[in-house]
Amino acid sequence: MDRQRRWTTVTLGALLLLGSLYGLFAPAPASATPLEQTAEATAFVNPFITPSPSACPKTQGFKVGDIVVLTGGVVIRYAPDPSAPFIATFPDFREFTVVNEAVCFGGFNWYGVRGHGLTGWVSEGTNDGGRIWLRLVRAFNGGIIPCETPLTLVPGERFGITNNVRMRQTPTRTGRTITVIPFEARVIVLEGPVCADGINWWKVRAVVVNVTYDGWIAEAIPQDDPFIIVPTSPPCRAPLNLDIGEQARVIYSDTQPKRLRAAPTTNGAVITELISQVPLVILDGPVCADTYNWWRVRVLASTPIEGWLAEGGPANYWIAPISEFREP
Repeated sequence: MDRQRRWTTVTLGALLLLGSLYGLFAPAPASATPLEQTAEATAFVNPFITPSPSACPKTQGFKVGDIVVLTGGVVIRYAPDPSAPFIATFPDFREFTVVNEAVCFGGFNWYGVRGHGLTGWVSEGTNDGGRIWLRLVRAFNGGIIPCETPLTLVPGERFGITNNVRMRQTPTRTGRTITVIPFEARVIVLEGPVCADGINWWKVRAVVVNVTYDGWIAEAIPQDDPFIIVPTSPPCRAPLNLDIGEQARVIYSDTQPKRLRAAPTTNGAVITELISQVPLVILDGPVCADTYNWWRVRVLASTPIEGWLAEGGPANYWIAPISEFREP
């Protein structure tokens, strides 16, 4: 029994010795790696910015103190970096003061701006210089930006537009938006042009969703395509000052009755001929076509007739308001 106990003690001692030696010389196990560190690091990608080259296009060279206007929808960021968090974006044109001159980063030219309760950075335009959305309104020395040569338009002339265009209450980029004139709508010139913010502005009348609006639209953004489609036909003289709903009469100094047509053009179908002093009510117009200003009228007769009547010209007007009626 004593001999068996001695063998057991020796065996346990040997095992303890081997365990100690293994702990001293065996390699330590690798430490566990947290799960969130097993994935490779991924750079932050802003889904609204396309990766761009490091070189930047030529900048416009705004100076600190310049007043610039920013196109609506452009993001203002915390830093001059396309991946920087954004501060705000405005849906319409806004004026800002330049507080930092151009910084090239990420292929974009950046300017520090301040205004409307915030300070941040905005890119001047696209990284290829193809589009610019930051433009000078007034230099720090107080100089006003000149306008390009305006289009030749006259009051009463009608034209189309190439894009959805904002109609504003005043002729300036910061004027209150009255409505948006839809693409390919026809508008009537009321007055203009007025040069403001480096843009030629025209006061026009347009019908949007059966509502008539009067306001100002830009002829074009500088160095960009115009919004206005210039008519190819010769322009008309300034139209008579007639109001919708006003009463008038037919009048002419020659001996030829005047033709009431189905459309505002000399090619329009003839509805009837009107002799001098026939009473009318103005329904719509004017429309400039074939060098004449045309008015849609209702003939006040036992059987009312509606159609388009040309107003004639200074040497021989064919329409006269009741308030200014004169005998031929």
